[in-house]
Amino acid sequence: MELNLALKKLKESKEFKEWNNKNQDNFFSYAFKMLENSKSIPWQLGFYHKTTDKVMTFIVDETEIKIQQEEEIFKKPDMEVKQIDIKKVKISFEKILKKAEEFKKEKYPKELVSKTIAILQNLEEYGTVWNITYVTHSFKTLNMKINSENGKILHHNLESLMDFIKK
Repeated sequence: MELNLALKKLKESKEFKEWNNKNQDNFFSYAFKMLENSKSIPWQLGFYHKTTDKVMTFIVDETEIKIQQEEEIFKKPDMEVKQIDIKKVKISFEKILKKAEEFKKEKYPKELVSKTIAILQNLEEYGTVWNITYVTHSFKTLNMKINSENGKILHHNLESLMDFIKK
């Protein structure tokens, strides 16, 4: 299911409407999707609640919508959570994944991907981007920040997972 369809399905759902009526001070802050061995998990769509400084996540799949427990948001204390303007997401998720794969094949052809983590977010430094992370068979992560309007790769880096353990 494409992101726009998942978001539309969510906003039209009884679950979301009931929650939204009780929580007016919120906005769409992230979309999360993971792919592993060609299997895709349902979309996780997050809405930031400014008053509580927490996020509510809705899991949207073909048949149902599940509401998660409201959670603390993972961010630095001085970081501001920014709203995603869905109008700035002009390239389909499928095409973004294709761009990421082409880039990986060109720049890092020896890296074999075991898991793909995709997060749509609005970052201070880059604006609205797809933050794509590949976890590779060689225990590395390849992270790319891809502009959601034009598909341009704004940033990329390859790191060993062992470096994360050392930190």
